Amino acid sequence: MGYDIRPIAELNTFDYSQCTGLQNANTVRKSLDGQFFIVEGDSFTTYTKAEMLVICEGSNWTEEITI
Repeated sequence: MGYDIRPIAELNTFDYSQCTGLQNANTVRKSLDGQFFIVEGDSFTTYTKAEMLVICEGSNWTEEITI
């Protein structure tokens, strides 16, 4: 299983049947700047799970919480 990051322009036209689970335009993770979304499935080889975990720790995917 692998992952890919797609441009948000494809959000409503992307073929979600390629994805694992119940992913659709409403449930995929979107970047904080609204430019990209992440998909997961057996046919994707762009990123591994380990690589995606590192990417998702970046400032464009996770908000910093200050207390």
